[in-house]
Amino acid sequence: MLDSETYLKVNGGKSLQGNIEISGSKNSILALIPTMCLGEGEGVLTNAPEISDVEAMKGILEEIGIQLICENKTVRITGDIVYNELSKQYVSKIRASNLFLGVLLARFGKAIVPLSGGDKIGNRPIDIHLHVFNKFGIKTNVEDGFVKCEATQFPYKGQTIFLRFPSVGATENAMLVASAAESESIIYNAAMEPEIVDMAILLNSMGANITGAGTSVIHIQPLKQKLMRANHEVIPDRLEAGTFLLMLAITNGRGMIKHVIPEHIMSVISILMDSGVDIKLEEHNIIVDATNCKFDPIQVDALPFPGFPTDLQPFASVYAVKCNGKSTIKDTIHTERFHHLYEMNKMGMVSTNISPMVMIMGKQKLTGTSVIGSDIRMAVSLVMAALIAEGESNIYGLSHIYRGYDNFVNKLIQLGADISIAYKDTIEPIKELKTVL
Repeated sequence: MLDSETYLKVNGGKSLQGNIEISGSKNSILALIPTMCLGEGEGVLTNAPEISDVEAMKGILEEIGIQLICENKTVRITGDIVYNELSKQYVSKIRASNLFLGVLLARFGKAIVPLSGGDKIGNRPIDIHLHVFNKFGIKTNVEDGFVKCEATQFPYKGQTIFLRFPSVGATENAMLVASAAESESIIYNAAMEPEIVDMAILLNSMGANITGAGTSVIHIQPLKQKLMRANHEVIPDRLEAGTFLLMLAITNGRGMIKHVIPEHIMSVISILMDSGVDIKLEEHNIIVDATNCKFDPIQVDALPFPGFPTDLQPFASVYAVKCNGKSTIKDTIHTERFHHLYEMNKMGMVSTNISPMVMIMGKQKLTGTSVIGSDIRMAVSLVMAALIAEGESNIYGLSHIYRGYDNFVNKLIQLGADISIAYKDTIEPIKELKTVL
C-alpha cells in the first residue's frame, strides 16, 4: 500500500549534466545543535541544510527551554536548559535525539529521554552509549520506551573509555559527557568520521579542550571556564556529495560537484575511478566525466570512516546494475540495510543476497514502476534507479528525502533530470513541497 499520495515522478534515460553545490552536512548539524545547548549566550550555525530533521530538533529544544531560529541557511540558538526530560513527540522522529542524553547528563547529572527514532535500517542498539555512561558512574535503565540516567556523583570524574565498536553516536555522547567531567577523559577506538571533527571544533570554539578528534584516540581535558556558544560553519555533506557523484556516474553524465571536501569521500571516488569514471579533484570541487565509462564491476565493503559509508551502500547496489560482470556489496555495519533490493525487484533487478553481502550481475535492464522508500537513503537510491530505468517511475516516501536532503529535486532538475513532484492529479515540476511536521 502506498504511504502517501505525494510522490516523485521520474522519466529515466537522461544523462545528467551540469554543476551543483553541496549543502551543509545533515549528520553534522544534528550533532552540532545539541552541542550548542551546553553553552550560554547565542550560537550561530551557518551553511545549515534546510531539512525536516532540523525542524524536529527545534521541537526538542523548545521542550528543554532553548530557542532555535532557522533562516537563510542559518541556525541561531539562544536560551538556557531548564528541563532534563523529553517527550516522545519529536525524539521519535530522529536518531540524533539520543545525543540529548549526553547533553542533559553534562548539565544536570540526570536525564530522561525516549528511545530515539530515525531510519528503520535494522537493529541500532544503544548499549555502547549506556556503557559510556556507566563508565562515568551513571546508572542507566531502559523502561517503558524511555532511557533513564542518573549520576551517582555529580560532577563526575573523567574516565578512560574503550568503545567495542567505533560508533559515531557513542563517541559524540562520550565527548558531551566528558566535557563536564572534573578530570581528563580518554576515548579509545573512537569514531573518526568528519562529523566528529566538526563537533570537536565547535566544542573547542565554545571553550572546551579536545584533542585527537579524527583519530581513534580522543582526549578531553576538564573545563577551565563555562562553555559559551560560538559561530560555526557546518561542513559540506559528504553523503550528499557521494549521492550526486554516483548519480552523475550511473547516467553517463558529467559535471562539477561544488563546495565539497573530496578527502571526505575518497572511498567513493576511488571505487568509481576503478570502475572507469574520469574524476578530477580540486580543493573544494569534484569534476566528473562518465560519458565514456567502462563500468567495470565494483567490490564494496561498507565500513566506518574512512571506509565506504554504510549510508551510500544502497547507491552502490544500484550502480552495480550498470556494471559489466559480477559486483559484490557487503555491509557489516547495518547487515539488514538491503530493503531497497526488494523494491528494485519490481523494476526488474536480479540479485543474490547472502547477508551481509549482495551479489549483482550486470548489465541489467530496469523498467519504471511504482516503488516505496522507507528510509532516507533507500528512497533516494530508488530515485537513482529510476534515472536509468526505461519509462516512468513513481517513487513514494518523499518525507524521508526531506529529512536528509536539502533542495533535492531542484538539484536534480538543475542537472537535467526529468523529475517532478506529483500530488493526486497535479504535478509541481520545480517548487518542492515541504513536509508538514
